[in-house]
This record gives sequence, C-alpha cells and structure tokens, in this order.
Amino acid sequence: MITVKHAIAKTRGLKVRHLIHFFLLFLLILVLRLFYLQIENGGTFSKLGEKNFLRMEIIPPLRGDVYDCKQVLLAANRPIFDLYWHGMGRGTLAAHDQEVLSKIGEVLSADFLQNPKRRSIEYAEKYSRRVLLKGDVSFAQLCQISEQCADAQCLVVAHRFKRVYPHATLASHVLGYLNRGESVGQSGIEQHFQAALQGQEGRLLQVINSTGKMLAQKVYKEAKAGSDIILTLDFQLQKLAEDIFQPDQSGAFILMDPEDGAIRTLVSYPHFDPNLFLNPLSRQDWEKLMLHNPLINRATSAVYPPASTFKLVTLAAGLEEKVINVNSEIQCNGHIKFCGRKYFCMNHLGHGKLTPKEAIAVSCNITCFHIAQKLKVDQLAEYARRFGLGRKTNFLLPEKPGLVPTIAWKKAAKGERWWKGETLSTGIGQGYLQVTPLQVACMVSAICTENLVRPRLLEHELVEKEKVDLAPETLMFLRSGMKEAVENGSARKLKRIKGFDVYAKTGTAQTVSLDHEQIYKHQLEHGWVVGYFYYEKTRKPLTFIAFVENAGSSTPAMQIADKFLRGYRDLMEAAARDVHNDGAMC
Repeated sequence: MITVKHAIAKTRGLKVRHLIHFFLLFLLILVLRLFYLQIENGGTFSKLGEKNFLRMEIIPPLRGDVYDCKQVLLAANRPIFDLYWHGMGRGTLAAHDQEVLSKIGEVLSADFLQNPKRRSIEYAEKYSRRVLLKGDVSFAQLCQISEQCADAQCLVVAHRFKRVYPHATLASHVLGYLNRGESVGQSGIEQHFQAALQGQEGRLLQVINSTGKMLAQKVYKEAKAGSDIILTLDFQLQKLAEDIFQPDQSGAFILMDPEDGAIRTLVSYPHFDPNLFLNPLSRQDWEKLMLHNPLINRATSAVYPPASTFKLVTLAAGLEEKVINVNSEIQCNGHIKFCGRKYFCMNHLGHGKLTPKEAIAVSCNITCFHIAQKLKVDQLAEYARRFGLGRKTNFLLPEKPGLVPTIAWKKAAKGERWWKGETLSTGIGQGYLQVTPLQVACMVSAICTENLVRPRLLEHELVEKEKVDLAPETLMFLRSGMKEAVENGSARKLKRIKGFDVYAKTGTAQTVSLDHEQIYKHQLEHGWVVGYFYYEKTRKPLTFIAFVENAGSSTPAMQIADKFLRGYRDLMEAAARDVHNDGAMC
C-alpha cells in the first residue's frame, strides 16, 4: 500500500516538473519571439505599421530659371492648376455630387458621369482616394467652377509648375529641352546643369484612417528650388541673328567677345521649339520636325572644311617659317602644275602678281599653293593647332574636336602614306581638314587680340586665355590682310555699312570633288564669312562667324553678316536714344 502511494506521488511530481519545464520553455520562446519582433525587427515592423495610417507625398521643387546677360528670361516655370475629386468615404455618389460633376463637365467640356471616368470617381469616393478630373485647368475655368460649385467639399485644386520657354525657338540649342516628364534635361544647359536646376524634392506627411480618409498633414521636408543660371547670351542680338536666316537655310552664326570669350550670340539653324518636347509628340510631327535635323548644334557639334578661312593659317605658317615675307610677290596665272596635275585658283584667269596681303584680300589659291609646296603638312598642322584647330575649345556644351591631318594620322586612319599634293589641298582649307564654327571663332579672336581665349557661356564663368605662339608682326599682317579684304577684296560688301571698322575673310568650301557634277543641293559648296568688328560708338571688338551649308558660294553668308551688322547698329542707336531720353526726363 505504501509502495503504491509512493509511486503515485512520484508520478505526480514528474508531471509537475514537466509542466514547469514546458512553461519555462514556452516563456523562453515567447521572450525570444518578442525580442525578434520588437528589438531585432522593431524598426521594420514599425515602418510597415506606419504605412497603414501614414502617407508620404512628394513635393516637386521649382526648377531654376535661365536668364540672358541682361536678365531677360529665357527658360522659366508656368503655374499649373490640376482639379481633383477627393472622396469622402461615403460609399457612393450622392445626387449633389452628380450635380457638381455635371456643372464641372460643362465648364471643362467633359462628361464625368460616363464610364470609365465615373467608375474611377466612385472608387475614389468609396475609399477616400483622390482622382484627377482635369490637368492644367485655366484660371478662367477655375473661376467659373468656384462660382458654380462653391459648396463642393470634394473638389481639390493642386498647384504645380511646368517648364516653359517663353521665346519658343530662340537659343534652343543653348537652352536644350526636358523630357516629357519634365524632370531630366536632354541637351544644352538643361542637361549640363540638371542637378543645379532641378533642386531638391520635398515631402508632405499625411495621416489617414482605415478607409483612406486624410485626417491631418504636415510638411515633413521643405522642397528646395533649383538655382538660376545667367548666360552670356544677349537676347536682342540672339533674336536678330536667328531672324536673319531663311527657312530653307541651314547654318550657324556666332558673336563672341574676343577679349574674354563671352558668347553673345550662338545660333544653329534650323532651330526647334523646346516646348514641343514637354507634351506627347506624334510620329508624324516627329518626322516633320526632324526633316532638316534641327537637333544638331551646327555651331559646336558639326564639322566642315574651313575653306579659304584657313588661308590665314597657311600665310601665318609661310611668314613664320620664312617661306615668304610681307613684300613677296607671287605670280598667279590661274593655276599651277604640280606632280603632273593642275591645281586651280579661285580665279581661273589668274590674279597676276600679288603680295601676301593682296592674296588674302582676293582669296588667291596660288600663294597658298606656293607656301604648301615648301612646307610639310605636319608644319601646317602645328600652326593650325596654335590657333586652336583640331582640338576641343573646352566649351560648356558638347562639341567635336574637328580634324587637322598629319602624316601619322593618315597612316593610322587610312593605312596610306601622305601625298604631297594633299598638302596643297590642306593649304587652302580643303582635303581632310574639319573644323567647327566655334573653333573658327576662337581662331579669328586670336588674330584680333593675340590671345586664344576659351569661349564662355556663363556670365560668371572663369576667363581663360593663352598667348598665341606667333610673332606679333605675323598677327598684325593677318589683320591688315583681313582689312584689305573688306576694303578692296572678297568681303568689300561689308565696307558699305557705316559706323563700323570691319576685318573679315570669306570662304567657299567644296563638299564633293570638282570632277563631280553638282546636281543636288547637298553637293553645293558651304559658305563662310568670318571676322571681327569695332562699332564706332563703343570701339569694343566683337568676333562674328556666319556660315551657311550648301549655299553654293559665300554670298548667302555675306548677306547674313551684312544684315546682322546693320541690325546691330540699329539696336545700338536705339539703346543710345533710350539713354538720352531717360537722361532728359531726369
């Protein structure tokens, strides 16, 4: 009996101990689980919980504006008003709601009571969501809606900004454009200064209930507006230059301060309207827009033979290498024979005896052929590089380096030796030579000031320049030759414009071999007129480059330069009159 009682007690003791062990094990598991949930992953689950009652809304920043050097607005932001329906969680649209939507539909010329729009509004109403009724509602329409639906609590007007280019096509290649989302620059200043212009997004914290209805909101992080950009461009001069080009022309025009590199005008024609890219563009509209490749910046990202403008380099090389001197006289009979081939002058009848200065004025090929016969192409290339050709100018916008050929280049690129006859072609700016209009602007500026300056596009950009490695007498000779071209040579049309002291050089660049018949427009020659001028009232030098693709001659480029100078004078005189009148009023 005692034994049985003892066994029963022992069994009960074991059960109690097992229960205690089980309870302690359960307690340990619970503690570990709580530790895992609250300590190890507390932050994660806390965030997941917050999502049930918190919403974070992005506040887009105001994009920075772009101005010209006189504070004229070139790229700005237009206020946009979007009309939303914000549901109240009532489950269905009441009769009053339908009446409000009907009134709004009449103002906005839309039917919000028909599917699928109605379904989205009913969903928003049931779950306290927000749905867009109409984006970019005009101020006049908002006033009408406000008058007719003053008691409608479900209507919400959201305010945002949209990029706008107030002058449409003006300076489009400099400004660039944004993608349709309006957040990322695709070219020009908009792309280069994307981070600075964009600013920083803000955050709006909203507290909602279980049905999605907003209970409260506060600004969690303020949006920071983008920085403004001030360019060296002059709005009036830019507009003047762009308006001169004819609709069927393609080319470039540059006006540059040769002393500090400030670009006052940079035109690539045809241009484009950056506003077009802010909205959906149909395939048909895209093909029409791209008909003449308007997105190419012909001033910096397209290369062309420099033609007779390069003769300034050849003559500088001839003087520096003592092949000629300023008093040399070279006979031009219209052509020379070299290695069994005839190389012709621009004037097939010949110019007779010419000094180097006269050769620049009338753009004689024979003088340059004479120099090229006595120099190696690598020597010509060296002097071209001294003028900044064959390499990038370190401009702000994308640019091509161009090409100044050498013996080593041809061997590497073509797998062929260099022929002496090719040096003659190089000497007159043809052959493999390729330059951008911006490079030519730097070359001409170097002749004017004796300094090779880096072109600037920002008003506060650092001025960088270096002395041109040429004798001052050589640069003085080039200036005198360009002056003679205006007085008695190929650029004499510019002499007729009163009020200017102009130095210029023309050029006509072949696009196909002279053996080919020119049937199509793209086979016609490119036209150049390059130079610098002083206006009598300011006496400050300004470099100009007028270039027209497939013009057939330099005449269209000359017409552009002529019209620009006359327009420039009119603007200066108008500005002087305004200053005089303001002074008289004071």
